[in-house]
Amino acid sequence: METNTPENTAAHRPEPLPQRWAIILIGGFAAGAAVFALAGTLAALGAAAATVIGLHQLIA
Repeated sequence: METNTPENTAAHRPEPLPQRWAIILIGGFAAGAAVFALAGTLAALGAAAATVIGLHQLIA
């Protein structure tokens, strides 16, 4: 029987998302939303992907 000790519960928690990835994904979402309002779905996907790739190369 496992007890609910900090050692046992910490092993089952997923690793938190690093702050840099949160910034990268939010930037991609914002760029995609802005382009979607102006140009449509396909352009928004391209802008979001390009933003995420660019920020990843810049930050990471």
